[in-house]
Amino acid sequence: MDIFQRPVKPFKRKNMHAAKKKRSGPSLAQRLVGYLLGLLSWTAGLHCLDKDGQGRLFIVPRRFVKHLFKLFLWAVEIALVYHLLVYYCSWLYQATPGEKATAFLVKSVIFLYVKVFWPQVFPEILPGYHYFFCPQCYQKHAFRFQPVSFQFGFFVTYLCHHCFCLVNGWGEQIFYPSGIDFKATVPSLTKMMPAVLAVLVAGGWVFKALWDLF
Repeated sequence: MDIFQRPVKPFKRKNMHAAKKKRSGPSLAQRLVGYLLGLLSWTAGLHCLDKDGQGRLFIVPRRFVKHLFKLFLWAVEIALVYHLLVYYCSWLYQATPGEKATAFLVKSVIFLYVKVFWPQVFPEILPGYHYFFCPQCYQKHAFRFQPVSFQFGFFVTYLCHHCFCLVNGWGEQIFYPSGIDFKATVPSLTKMMPAVLAVLVAGGWVFKALWDLF
């Protein structure tokens, strides 16, 4: 054996797995936690807050009223979907094979019709999704919750998948951290949460009244 020949070190699979893990990005659990955090922040109305010249937070009434109206519709929608699923599952349990096949074809046709001719319906009614024009690339996209940090948009942020522009829940581009601590939102949250809970309860009550009526 040549004494000047250096021994070849075996290739470490751990380094390869670590490199692949770094390139793969956040895990599924991290994404779920991020979307849950963004959803809770959106429900609480943190994106309805703004900062004045002295760095203090205040509630924007126009944004908060719009958010409450969407929460009301969201509560009615969830109650409707829940009752329809319960009714459909009970019918499906007693249906014949022919009726099940017919129901599957009808659902497929409705889904394809909405997907092709009415594609904006789901982003407009689902929480965390919204259609608007990206302020940087000027293209219309369906943005989704992609929380980066609390300093960027109070956890209610959207990331454009074309130009990676970071915007808040109202379609405004975010260039720098807000410089607000989470504790600074507590006084505003104590004012907003009763209204948020009242709107959610009112949505469920209105749906129950309409369901019993028809």
